[in-house]
Amino acid sequence: MKQFCILVLIVLSGFGLKAQSYNSYFNQFELKMHYGLTIPHHEHMSYIINSNVAIAELNYSIKTDGSKPWHHTWRFPEIGVGYLIGGLGNINVFGFSQSVFILFGIPIVETDNLIFKYRLGGGLGFISDKFDYRSNYYNVAIGSHFNAHLQFSVLADYKPFDIPLYLTGGLTFNHFSNGAIETPNLGLNQITANLGVKYLYSIYTYSLPKQQSQYMYNSELELSAYYAAALKENSTYENKKYFINSLIFDAASRVSKKRSLGGGINVIYDPSLRPLMEDEYKNLTNIFRLGIHAFQELYLTDELSMPFYLGTYILNSYKPEDKKVLIYSKIGLRYTFEDIFFVNINLKTHASVADYIEFGAGLRLY
Repeated sequence: MKQFCILVLIVLSGFGLKAQSYNSYFNQFELKMHYGLTIPHHEHMSYIINSNVAIAELNYSIKTDGSKPWHHTWRFPEIGVGYLIGGLGNINVFGFSQSVFILFGIPIVETDNLIFKYRLGGGLGFISDKFDYRSNYYNVAIGSHFNAHLQFSVLADYKPFDIPLYLTGGLTFNHFSNGAIETPNLGLNQITANLGVKYLYSIYTYSLPKQQSQYMYNSELELSAYYAAALKENSTYENKKYFINSLIFDAASRVSKKRSLGGGINVIYDPSLRPLMEDEYKNLTNIFRLGIHAFQELYLTDELSMPFYLGTYILNSYKPEDKKVLIYSKIGLRYTFEDIFFVNINLKTHASVADYIEFGAGLRLY
Protein backbone atom coordinates (compact mmCIF):
# COMPACT_ATOMS: atom_id res chain seq x y z
CA MET A 1 0.00 0.00 0.00
CA LYS A 2 2.87 2.36 0.86
CA GLN A 3 4.54 1.71 -2.48
CA PHE A 4 1.24 2.35 -4.30
CA CYS A 5 0.79 5.74 -2.59
CA ILE A 6 4.35 6.75 -3.49
CA LEU A 7 3.73 5.75 -7.12
CA VAL A 8 0.51 7.84 -7.25
CA LEU A 9 2.34 10.89 -5.85
CA ILE A 10 5.10 10.50 -8.45
CA VAL A 11 2.54 10.29 -11.29
CA LEU A 12 0.62 13.34 -10.03
CA SER A 13 3.86 15.29 -9.63
CA GLY A 14 4.88 14.37 -13.16
CA PHE A 15 1.62 15.71 -14.58
CA GLY A 16 2.01 18.80 -12.42
CA LEU A 17 5.40 19.50 -14.00
CA LYS A 18 3.96 19.10 -17.50
CA ALA A 19 0.89 21.23 -16.81
CA GLN A 20 1.05 24.85 -17.85
CA SER A 21 -0.82 27.69 -16.19
CA TYR A 22 -3.74 27.05 -18.51
CA ASN A 23 -4.34 23.91 -20.53
CA SER A 24 -6.48 24.19 -23.60
CA TYR A 25 -7.51 20.61 -24.19
CA PHE A 26 -7.60 17.97 -21.54
CA ASN A 27 -9.49 15.02 -20.12
CA GLN A 28 -11.32 15.62 -16.85
CA PHE A 29 -12.25 12.91 -14.35
CA GLU A 30 -14.59 14.00 -11.57
CA LEU A 31 -15.90 12.20 -8.47
CA LYS A 32 -18.29 13.89 -6.06
CA MET A 33 -20.86 13.21 -3.35
CA HIS A 34 -24.23 14.93 -3.00
CA TYR A 35 -26.40 15.42 0.07
CA GLY A 36 -29.78 17.11 -0.01
CA LEU A 37 -33.55 16.94 -0.25
CA THR A 38 -36.23 15.39 -2.43
CA ILE A 39 -38.90 18.05 -2.96
CA PRO A 40 -42.52 16.82 -3.25
CA HIS A 41 -44.03 17.78 -6.57
CA HIS A 42 -47.50 17.79 -5.01
CA GLU A 43 -48.70 18.14 -1.42
CA HIS A 44 -50.04 14.59 -1.19
CA MET A 45 -46.48 13.29 -1.77
CA SER A 46 -45.09 14.98 1.35
CA TYR A 47 -45.84 12.14 3.76
CA ILE A 48 -43.98 9.61 1.57
CA ILE A 49 -40.62 11.43 1.70
CA ASN A 50 -39.05 10.58 5.05
CA SER A 51 -35.29 11.08 4.64
CA ASN A 52 -32.60 13.18 3.02
CA VAL A 53 -30.76 11.81 -0.01
CA ALA A 54 -27.12 10.87 -0.56
CA ILE A 55 -25.90 10.61 -4.17
CA ALA A 56 -22.60 9.63 -5.80
CA GLU A 57 -21.64 11.08 -9.20
CA LEU A 58 -18.83 10.18 -11.59
CA ASN A 59 -18.10 12.33 -14.66
CA TYR A 60 -15.72 12.32 -17.60
CA SER A 61 -15.45 15.39 -19.82
CA ILE A 62 -13.20 17.12 -22.33
CA LYS A 63 -12.37 20.81 -22.29
CA THR A 64 -12.84 22.33 -25.75
CA ASP A 65 -9.70 23.84 -27.27
CA GLY A 66 -10.91 26.84 -29.28
CA SER A 67 -10.52 25.12 -32.65
CA LYS A 68 -14.18 25.80 -33.60
CA PRO A 69 -16.13 29.07 -33.47
CA TRP A 70 -18.75 27.80 -31.02
CA HIS A 71 -15.97 27.04 -28.52
CA HIS A 72 -15.37 30.80 -28.29
CA THR A 73 -19.07 31.61 -28.18
CA TRP A 74 -19.53 29.50 -25.04
CA ARG A 75 -16.16 30.50 -23.50
CA PHE A 76 -14.55 27.10 -24.17
CA PRO A 77 -17.10 24.78 -22.54
CA GLU A 78 -16.60 21.25 -21.24
CA ILE A 79 -18.53 18.38 -22.84
CA GLY A 80 -18.82 14.91 -21.37
CA VAL A 81 -20.83 12.09 -19.85
CA GLY A 82 -21.84 11.37 -16.28
CA TYR A 83 -23.14 8.57 -14.08
CA LEU A 84 -25.26 9.14 -10.96
CA ILE A 85 -26.50 6.75 -8.27
CA GLY A 86 -28.35 7.57 -5.07
CA GLY A 87 -31.47 7.69 -2.95
CA LEU A 88 -34.82 9.38 -3.62
CA GLY A 89 -36.16 10.18 -0.17
CA ASN A 90 -37.69 6.83 0.82
CA ILE A 91 -35.79 3.63 0.13
CA ASN A 92 -38.85 1.43 0.79
CA VAL A 93 -41.14 3.28 -1.66
CA PHE A 94 -38.87 4.75 -4.37
CA GLY A 95 -35.81 2.54 -4.01
CA PHE A 96 -32.77 4.22 -5.56
CA SER A 97 -31.95 5.92 -8.85
CA GLN A 98 -29.23 5.45 -11.44
CA SER A 99 -28.75 7.56 -14.54
CA VAL A 100 -26.39 8.10 -17.45
CA PHE A 101 -26.40 11.59 -18.94
CA ILE A 102 -24.50 13.96 -21.19
CA LEU A 103 -23.24 17.25 -19.74
CA PHE A 104 -22.37 20.69 -21.07
CA GLY A 105 -20.46 22.96 -18.68
CA ILE A 106 -20.12 26.69 -19.38
CA PRO A 107 -17.58 28.79 -17.44
CA ILE A 108 -18.60 32.19 -16.08
CA VAL A 109 -15.27 33.07 -14.42
CA GLU A 110 -12.08 31.19 -15.26
CA THR A 111 -8.59 31.82 -13.89
CA ASP A 112 -5.51 29.66 -13.34
CA ASN A 113 -6.79 28.35 -10.00
CA LEU A 114 -10.54 29.05 -9.95
CA ILE A 115 -13.39 28.11 -12.31
CA PHE A 116 -16.96 29.24 -11.61
CA LYS A 117 -19.46 27.69 -14.05
CA TYR A 118 -22.92 26.30 -14.65
CA ARG A 119 -23.67 22.93 -16.15
CA LEU A 120 -26.61 21.47 -18.09
CA GLY A 121 -27.22 17.73 -18.23
CA GLY A 122 -29.77 15.30 -19.57
CA GLY A 123 -30.08 11.56 -20.05
CA LEU A 124 -31.78 8.31 -19.09
CA GLY A 125 -32.54 7.40 -15.49
CA PHE A 126 -33.52 4.10 -13.87
CA ILE A 127 -35.60 4.03 -10.67
CA SER A 128 -35.53 0.65 -8.95
CA ASP A 129 -39.04 0.69 -7.37
CA LYS A 130 -41.94 1.93 -9.50
CA PHE A 131 -45.64 2.13 -8.68
CA ASP A 132 -47.49 -1.16 -8.39
CA TYR A 133 -51.13 -1.25 -7.31
CA ARG A 134 -50.50 -4.43 -5.31
CA SER A 135 -46.97 -4.28 -3.93
CA ASN A 136 -46.00 -0.58 -4.05
CA TYR A 137 -49.16 1.52 -4.10
CA TYR A 138 -47.56 4.26 -1.95
CA ASN A 139 -45.40 5.35 -4.88
CA VAL A 140 -47.78 7.87 -6.43
CA ALA A 141 -44.89 9.68 -8.15
CA ILE A 142 -43.34 7.31 -10.71
CA GLY A 143 -44.99 4.52 -12.71
CA SER A 144 -41.97 3.32 -14.72
CA HIS A 145 -38.46 2.08 -14.12
CA PHE A 146 -36.96 4.16 -16.95
CA ASN A 147 -37.31 7.93 -16.85
CA ALA A 148 -35.87 11.08 -18.33
CA HIS A 149 -33.26 12.71 -16.10
CA LEU A 150 -32.55 16.46 -16.27
CA GLN A 151 -29.81 18.17 -14.29
CA PHE A 152 -28.73 21.76 -13.66
CA SER A 153 -25.71 22.69 -11.52
CA VAL A 154 -23.86 25.78 -10.35
CA LEU A 155 -20.28 24.77 -9.53
CA ALA A 156 -16.92 26.14 -8.42
CA ASP A 157 -13.59 24.36 -9.06
CA TYR A 158 -10.54 25.40 -7.03
CA LYS A 159 -6.94 24.22 -7.50
CA PRO A 160 -5.10 24.49 -4.14
CA PHE A 161 -1.81 22.92 -5.27
CA ASP A 162 0.45 23.10 -8.29
CA ILE A 163 -0.82 19.81 -9.68
CA PRO A 164 -3.81 19.28 -12.03
CA LEU A 165 -6.15 18.39 -9.15
CA TYR A 166 -9.17 20.56 -8.28
CA LEU A 167 -11.60 20.60 -5.39
CA THR A 168 -15.10 21.02 -6.78
CA GLY A 169 -18.42 21.83 -5.15
CA GLY A 170 -21.74 23.55 -5.66
CA LEU A 171 -25.51 23.12 -5.86
CA THR A 172 -27.40 20.72 -8.16
CA PHE A 173 -31.02 20.26 -9.23
CA ASN A 174 -32.14 16.83 -10.51
CA HIS A 175 -35.51 15.99 -12.05
CA PHE A 176 -36.86 12.54 -12.94
CA SER A 177 -39.98 12.06 -15.09
CA ASN A 178 -41.28 9.56 -17.66
CA GLY A 179 -43.27 12.13 -19.63
CA ALA A 180 -46.63 10.35 -19.08
CA ILE A 181 -45.57 7.21 -20.93
CA GLU A 182 -46.57 5.39 -17.74
CA THR A 183 -48.76 6.59 -14.88
CA PRO A 184 -48.48 7.87 -12.26
CA ASN A 185 -46.08 10.55 -13.44
CA LEU A 186 -45.80 13.33 -10.89
CA GLY A 187 -42.01 13.32 -11.13
CA LEU A 188 -39.31 13.63 -8.48
CA ASN A 189 -37.20 16.75 -7.85
CA GLN A 190 -34.00 16.98 -5.81
CA ILE A 191 -31.84 19.85 -4.60
CA THR A 192 -28.42 18.86 -3.28
CA ALA A 193 -25.12 20.34 -2.17
CA ASN A 194 -22.09 18.50 -3.54
CA LEU A 195 -18.36 18.25 -2.91
CA GLY A 196 -15.67 16.27 -4.71
CA VAL A 197 -12.41 16.24 -6.64
CA LYS A 198 -11.58 16.73 -10.32
CA TYR A 199 -8.40 15.42 -11.87
CA LEU A 200 -7.05 16.71 -15.21
CA TYR A 201 -5.03 14.54 -17.51
CA SER A 202 -3.72 16.73 -20.30
CA ILE A 203 -2.63 15.38 -23.67
CA TYR A 204 -1.81 18.75 -25.23
CA THR A 205 -0.04 21.47 -23.27
CA TYR A 206 -0.25 24.52 -25.53
CA SER A 207 -1.95 27.63 -24.15
CA LEU A 208 -5.62 28.36 -24.65
CA PRO A 209 -6.25 31.07 -27.28
CA LYS A 210 -8.11 33.93 -25.61
CA GLN A 211 -9.11 35.95 -28.67
CA GLN A 212 -12.57 35.62 -30.19
CA SER A 213 -12.68 34.10 -33.66
CA GLN A 214 -14.91 35.44 -36.41
CA TYR A 215 -18.22 33.58 -36.35
CA MET A 216 -20.55 33.94 -39.32
CA TYR A 217 -24.18 32.92 -39.20
CA ASN A 218 -27.24 33.34 -41.40
CA SER A 219 -29.54 36.01 -39.94
CA GLU A 220 -32.22 35.65 -42.62
CA LEU A 221 -35.60 34.08 -41.93
CA GLU A 222 -35.45 30.31 -41.46
CA LEU A 223 -38.50 28.10 -41.93
CA SER A 224 -38.59 24.66 -40.37
CA ALA A 225 -41.10 21.84 -40.11
CA TYR A 226 -41.07 18.53 -38.31
CA TYR A 227 -43.27 15.56 -37.51
CA ALA A 228 -43.33 14.21 -33.96
CA ALA A 229 -44.81 11.11 -32.34
CA ALA A 230 -45.41 10.25 -28.70
CA LEU A 231 -46.95 7.62 -26.42
CA LYS A 232 -49.14 8.68 -23.50
CA GLU A 233 -51.04 6.96 -20.72
CA ASN A 234 -53.87 8.94 -19.11
CA SER A 235 -54.38 7.27 -15.75
CA THR A 236 -53.17 4.46 -13.54
CA TYR A 237 -56.46 2.58 -13.77
CA GLU A 238 -57.15 2.89 -17.48
CA ASN A 239 -53.92 1.04 -18.37
CA LYS A 240 -54.12 2.07 -22.01
CA LYS A 241 -51.59 3.93 -24.14
CA TYR A 242 -52.41 6.39 -26.89
CA PHE A 243 -50.35 7.29 -29.97
CA ILE A 244 -50.13 11.06 -30.47
CA ASN A 245 -49.14 12.73 -33.75
CA SER A 246 -47.97 16.33 -34.20
CA LEU A 247 -46.92 18.63 -37.01
CA ILE A 248 -44.91 21.70 -36.06
CA PHE A 249 -44.16 24.65 -38.35
CA ASP A 250 -41.75 27.39 -37.21
CA ALA A 251 -40.31 30.63 -38.57
CA ALA A 252 -37.26 32.07 -36.81
CA SER A 253 -34.29 34.35 -37.34
CA ARG A 254 -30.77 34.00 -35.92
CA VAL A 255 -30.30 36.98 -33.60
CA SER A 256 -26.88 36.12 -32.15
CA LYS A 257 -24.15 33.50 -32.15
CA LYS A 258 -26.09 31.59 -29.51
CA ARG A 259 -29.78 31.75 -30.43
CA SER A 260 -32.64 32.11 -32.86
CA LEU A 261 -36.00 33.65 -31.99
CA GLY A 262 -39.34 33.14 -33.71
CA GLY A 263 -42.76 31.56 -33.53
CA GLY A 264 -44.94 28.89 -35.04
CA ILE A 265 -47.95 26.61 -34.91
CA ASN A 266 -48.47 23.13 -33.52
CA VAL A 267 -51.14 20.79 -34.95
CA ILE A 268 -51.80 17.87 -32.61
CA TYR A 269 -53.91 14.74 -33.07
CA ASP A 270 -54.40 13.47 -29.51
CA PRO A 271 -56.75 10.45 -29.06
CA SER A 272 -55.98 10.39 -25.32
CA LEU A 273 -58.48 13.26 -25.02
CA ARG A 274 -61.44 11.01 -25.90
CA PRO A 275 -61.97 9.32 -22.51
CA LEU A 276 -61.31 12.62 -20.74
CA MET A 277 -64.17 14.33 -22.55
CA GLU A 278 -66.65 11.50 -21.83
CA ASP A 279 -69.81 12.05 -23.93
CA GLU A 280 -68.06 14.32 -26.45
CA TYR A 281 -65.55 11.70 -27.59
CA LYS A 282 -67.61 10.63 -30.62
CA ASN A 283 -66.85 13.92 -32.35
CA LEU A 284 -63.42 13.31 -33.86
CA THR A 285 -62.71 17.02 -34.25
CA ASN A 286 -62.55 17.22 -30.46
CA ILE A 287 -59.26 15.34 -30.37
CA PHE A 288 -57.44 17.90 -32.50
CA ARG A 289 -55.54 20.73 -30.87
CA LEU A 290 -54.07 23.76 -32.60
CA GLY A 291 -51.45 25.70 -30.69
CA ILE A 292 -49.44 28.84 -31.33
CA HIS A 293 -46.11 29.43 -29.64
CA ALA A 294 -43.04 31.58 -29.27
CA PHE A 295 -39.85 29.74 -30.08
CA GLN A 296 -36.19 29.99 -29.10
CA GLU A 297 -33.39 27.73 -30.30
CA LEU A 298 -30.19 27.80 -28.27
CA TYR A 299 -27.19 26.57 -30.31
CA LEU A 300 -24.78 24.62 -28.09
CA THR A 301 -22.60 23.52 -31.03
CA ASP A 302 -22.89 23.87 -34.80
CA GLU A 303 -25.03 20.71 -34.90
CA LEU A 304 -26.53 20.38 -31.41
CA SER A 305 -29.15 22.83 -30.16
CA MET A 306 -31.76 23.18 -27.42
CA PRO A 307 -35.24 24.35 -28.52
CA PHE A 308 -37.67 26.04 -26.13
CA TYR A 309 -41.39 26.53 -26.85
CA LEU A 310 -43.99 28.50 -24.91
CA GLY A 311 -47.52 28.63 -26.29
CA THR A 312 -51.25 28.34 -25.88
CA TYR A 313 -54.10 26.66 -27.77
CA ILE A 314 -56.38 28.54 -30.15
CA LEU A 315 -58.34 25.34 -30.89
CA ASN A 316 -58.89 23.04 -27.93
CA SER A 317 -62.06 21.28 -26.84
CA TYR A 318 -60.66 19.86 -23.61
CA LYS A 319 -60.08 22.36 -20.79
CA PRO A 320 -59.37 20.61 -17.47
CA GLU A 321 -60.62 22.18 -14.24
CA ASP A 322 -62.48 24.88 -16.17
CA LYS A 323 -59.26 26.53 -17.36
CA LYS A 324 -60.08 28.97 -20.14
CA VAL A 325 -56.42 29.44 -21.12
CA LEU A 326 -54.11 26.43 -21.15
CA ILE A 327 -50.39 27.15 -21.46
CA TYR A 328 -47.97 24.56 -22.79
CA SER A 329 -44.19 24.48 -22.99
CA LYS A 330 -41.60 22.24 -24.58
CA ILE A 331 -37.87 21.82 -24.01
CA GLY A 332 -35.56 19.37 -25.73
CA LEU A 333 -32.50 18.62 -27.81
CA ARG A 334 -32.10 18.82 -31.58
CA TYR A 335 -29.32 17.48 -33.78
CA THR A 336 -28.93 18.90 -37.31
CA PHE A 337 -27.00 17.16 -40.07
CA GLU A 338 -26.20 18.25 -43.61
CA ASP A 339 -27.38 21.75 -42.54
CA ILE A 340 -30.96 20.84 -43.49
CA PHE A 341 -32.23 17.71 -41.73
CA PHE A 342 -32.67 17.33 -37.99
CA VAL A 343 -33.96 14.93 -35.34
CA ASN A 344 -35.13 15.99 -31.91
CA ILE A 345 -36.61 14.89 -28.61
CA ASN A 346 -38.84 17.22 -26.55
CA LEU A 347 -40.60 17.08 -23.20
CA LYS A 348 -44.01 18.78 -23.44
CA THR A 349 -45.67 20.04 -20.26
CA HIS A 350 -48.75 21.92 -19.12
CA ALA A 351 -47.44 24.14 -16.32
CA SER A 352 -45.60 21.68 -14.04
CA VAL A 353 -47.43 18.56 -15.33
CA ALA A 354 -45.75 16.48 -18.04
CA ASP A 355 -47.94 15.84 -21.09
CA TYR A 356 -45.67 13.56 -23.12
CA ILE A 357 -42.18 13.04 -24.57
CA GLU A 358 -42.15 13.43 -28.35
CA PHE A 359 -39.61 12.16 -30.89
CA GLY A 360 -39.42 14.04 -34.18
CA ALA A 361 -37.65 14.50 -37.48
CA GLY A 362 -37.80 17.43 -39.87
CA LEU A 363 -35.99 19.87 -42.11
CA ARG A 364 -34.92 23.50 -42.28
CA LEU A 365 -35.64 25.80 -45.21
CA TYR A 366 -33.64 29.03 -45.50
